[in-house]
Amino acid sequence: MSRSLTPQHNVDETAFPVRVILRGLPGEVQALLGPNRDPQVWIAENLGRANARLYGWTTSCRVEGHALYCRSLVEARLFMEAFPEFRLPNGTESAVYRCAEVSP
Repeated sequence: MSRSLTPQHNVDETAFPVRVILRGLPGEVQALLGPNRDPQVWIAENLGRANARLYGWTTSCRVEGHALYCRSLVEARLFMEAFPEFRLPNGTESAVYRCAEVSP
């Protein structure tokens, strides 16, 4: 089954070459980050909407993760410094992860 994307999302796919996948935050992002710490507002005020976008995805009404789309690694670093609550997912810690370069 294919999923239709919004036209803006399609435009952003080609506009932002840097993507950072972020682990989902439990519960409401705004409640967890506290007042006046909205990532979308911070992006608009500090990076500019032409330089970065933050998308979230949900399953069963629960945020599973976020994708930060940026024009350069500089914007990604600045966002991660401003919002250390967002973490990179680390699938290598999973019991089922196997690295082809490491022999058992």
